[in-house]
Amino acid sequence: MAGKLAGTQDVEEAPSRGFWLRPYALFKRVPAKIEQDDALDQLGSEASADTKAGGKPPWLLISFMLMVLVPALASFLYFVGIASDQYTAEARFAVRSLSDSGLGERVDTGLMNMQAAPQDAYVVTSFIHSAEILRRLKGEIDYRTIFTDPNADYWSRFDPKGSEEDFLKYWDQHVTSYIDGPSGIVTLTVRTFRPEDSVKLANAILQQSEKLVNEITLRARDDLLASFRNEVTRTKANYLDALNDFNGFQQKSGLLSPDVQAKQAGKLLTGLVAQKLELETRLFVLKESDGSDSPRYKQMQRAKDSLDGQIQDMQSQLVGSGNNSLVNVIAGFSKLETNRQVSEKLYEAARRNYDLAFAAVSRKALYLTVFVPPALPQDALYPKRIVSPFLILLGLLVFWATLCLIWASVEDHML
Repeated sequence: MAGKLAGTQDVEEAPSRGFWLRPYALFKRVPAKIEQDDALDQLGSEASADTKAGGKPPWLLISFMLMVLVPALASFLYFVGIASDQYTAEARFAVRSLSDSGLGERVDTGLMNMQAAPQDAYVVTSFIHSAEILRRLKGEIDYRTIFTDPNADYWSRFDPKGSEEDFLKYWDQHVTSYIDGPSGIVTLTVRTFRPEDSVKLANAILQQSEKLVNEITLRARDDLLASFRNEVTRTKANYLDALNDFNGFQQKSGLLSPDVQAKQAGKLLTGLVAQKLELETRLFVLKESDGSDSPRYKQMQRAKDSLDGQIQDMQSQLVGSGNNSLVNVIAGFSKLETNRQVSEKLYEAARRNYDLAFAAVSRKALYLTVFVPPALPQDALYPKRIVSPFLILLGLLVFWATLCLIWASVEDHML
């Protein structure tokens, strides 16, 4: 009875002990002394004995075949015999600025702080992988037809019925961009099923990227110059208003230059006063000699009275209290002339600042420089017909071995 129990226990423990040796048993070499036929007979007899003793089917071998051999063989057949050739076009460019560190002229608005930052290249690469570039390319190139080529294999081409979101994911797999951090150089690669399509699509992407950089430059220039432009517009309007007021005053007063008119009137008044003094002297002498009843005295007196009237009128024109007096005219003229000159100087300063700012912005404009244009590929770099199946096989082996270890650990804890 004890012998039977011991035999039964050995039979029950045999599968658990044999589980750890199964991977080894699959790959162990048959000793050279045993012939192949004998080895096959021995394995068959052992399998028959295990089956009779209640052994389990060789799940390890079955799982290895289903999880490793079959998928690896399928991937090998696909990459070697089915996968379509994919041609890669590569281009390299950089986003640069013409700005220099030493600028001789400055403006007081922080305009000089605008620099060609490294993130400009990241903006371009983000644009390349966005839906916006697809929207812009739609009117220039039929990119969906390129990637839905019926001559390409089913698993490589894009489904014509796919949505825009699905195509964007597909786009990111076939259009890649890499930024070299220290230099800021962007490497663009485009992968399609025909060499000419790769070059055509790469050139279209570069054109749209250049347009984006130009738009960024123009938008930044307009934003930075807006205040200067507004100042020029304001000072110009003030100058034109001052000039119109000045010209209107001249037309209304009939004087081109009141200062010159005042000088002429002053000279004329001085001459009249001198004539009056001379007549008064002659009248005094004539009165002492001939008396005040002589005809000559009366004539000279009338001349003096006329001079007095002229002098009074002249003085009234010069310093009178009316609005038409030359003093008031000169005051109004001087005010308008000063306003015109100040407005003109402000307008000239605004124009000068605008020109300086425009020159500074032009020096700091961004440019997309392509120094390695896309060339027509001669050979298909994708798919990797040997490397890809090997990597898949290696991954499947690691995955299968991991599962086996996990299952062995679980089975060991169940005992």
